[in-house]
Amino acid sequence: MPGHTVVDGASQAFPDRRETATATGVRRAPRGAVASLAAATTVALLAACDAGAPQDGAAPTTEGAQTVEAFGSTFAATVRVEPRTTVLTESDGDLWPMTWADDGALYTANGDGTGFSDLPWSDIVVNRVDGDPETGLTGERLAEGAVVGPIWSDTVLFNRKPTGIVAVDGDGDGRDELYLAVQDLRKKPDTQAFDEAPAATIVRSDDYGRTWHWDREAPMFDGHVFTTIMFLDLGQSNAHASLVEAGGEGYVYAYGLDHNWRDSFSDTVTDPTDLFLARVPAASVQDRATWEFFAGAGDDGPRWSTSIEDRTPVLSDSRRVYEGLAVSGAADMSVLSQGSVVYNPGLDRYLYTSWTEYTWEIYEAPNAWGPWEHLAQEDFGPYPWTGTGQDGGVHGGYGVVVPSKFISADGRTMWAQSNWFVGAPSVPENTYRLALRRLVIEPRGDAPAQNAPDATRNLALEDGAVPLVTHARLGLAGAIHDGELTTVADSNNRTPKTTDVWGLTWPSAHRVNEVTLVHGEADSRGGRFVAEPTVEVRRDGRWQPVDEVSVSPGYGSGPATAGDRYTFSFPDVVGDGIRLVGEPGGAQSFTTVAELEVHLR
Repeated sequence: MPGHTVVDGASQAFPDRRETATATGVRRAPRGAVASLAAATTVALLAACDAGAPQDGAAPTTEGAQTVEAFGSTFAATVRVEPRTTVLTESDGDLWPMTWADDGALYTANGDGTGFSDLPWSDIVVNRVDGDPETGLTGERLAEGAVVGPIWSDTVLFNRKPTGIVAVDGDGDGRDELYLAVQDLRKKPDTQAFDEAPAATIVRSDDYGRTWHWDREAPMFDGHVFTTIMFLDLGQSNAHASLVEAGGEGYVYAYGLDHNWRDSFSDTVTDPTDLFLARVPAASVQDRATWEFFAGAGDDGPRWSTSIEDRTPVLSDSRRVYEGLAVSGAADMSVLSQGSVVYNPGLDRYLYTSWTEYTWEIYEAPNAWGPWEHLAQEDFGPYPWTGTGQDGGVHGGYGVVVPSKFISADGRTMWAQSNWFVGAPSVPENTYRLALRRLVIEPRGDAPAQNAPDATRNLALEDGAVPLVTHARLGLAGAIHDGELTTVADSNNRTPKTTDVWGLTWPSAHRVNEVTLVHGEADSRGGRFVAEPTVEVRRDGRWQPVDEVSVSPGYGSGPATAGDRYTFSFPDVVGDGIRLVGEPGGAQSFTTVAELEVHLR
């Protein structure tokens, strides 16, 4: 798959496949006018999508597709993504959609690899995984290739890829069946590889992944419509389906993208910007006629239609990221991609983990149909990335999947799977295997601030403080609150940013009246703000400018040197986050920060 390989073990994928992935990881030509790259904490209102038609005989839809505001969620106090993979497995492949079955095992399928084995390469491999990230994971290859599913399109131009999987006892025999969504994805010519998904179907296993069955007459979905299918992960054996809606225990739920599984780099098809939702009785998952599509919601809950033409998106996000990238690589990308949607019972939230070539995009919602909000973006920067074997390694990855089996009881800690190999210095450095890292979300609370004035207490060093930055090159966001002036973070992601943000968030409210910014080096490329940055505080999940701010010395009053200190003082404010916002300077539009100190004096 596009741009990725393995850490800690030799991938046995075909060499020409990796060459294709690297070659097609770059957008060939610029698009027309599009929205600018949104800085990681810049709020921008996005275009709304049209509401679909209601179910036959239903009242008019009062709530349809969700208008998404960048970083518009107020649910979480802090979001932390580990900058690199921390758990590796002896496997080979990418994508890894997962489901937790009644026998306690995790079942997953990888694309383009050997899975948990040294057997020959295949475009799709089904695996069983046992264990957990804390104590270790082991796996077994169960089936592969044409045994698992079909290719409906021209086999010279397309192969098959897994996009979603669910375990559920639909036939009532006391044992789960596995249902796997298999997509046709373009592989040739090289300039269009991974840029089109025209068809998909769902295959079934009655013996926990060893043999598979499907309708061999035609795909369940074609015409590039609903062809990237991600089953909603509702826990072991679909256990939380009853929480989705009244009567939900009888259904399996699935999300879908049209056109492609991510941005179509070559513009072979339209980029996906809408996420759709469907449901199907657990007893008839492979019967296309029994599928119903979300067609809006009203006071009485969601409305469903058997006609796919009636559907309306549950999430629409038309943002573009990495426009104007100054180095070679994919650019100007849409943000909705194949990842996963999981219900987190500890947080009572639905979480969709999407991605672009260089970022993760995380969304949350109180219901399966929304309203969906953009929770966080993790910007790993353009290539080259550094691998798992290097101190301070930082890398993102595609196909971000959060399995319900590994969610902590309180919901705060999750494990996210993703893959990468483009530009990796060596095979052991990349993550082209089942590879996990922590994702930690602390929900916003309403407890009052407890801290008293104390000139010696730097609130940036408090337990639970999480940096909030537009971008920290090489993953060094933690440098801004490590108490060391020798470690410096910079925001240079090689795009012409108009806004930089450097801040800190806490799980609970703090009283603050002073922020000190210590810069790193600066030169003609960048390092300083164009003018004095604005101080903002977060209250009730929303950022607000702080009034009556004075800065000493005056910002930019002397020559820029490493270690420049600027202290921003203001009347007491209370919030669970504080940040500086301004326009980055220099030819490469970036700022540097050695330390951000926060006090109540």
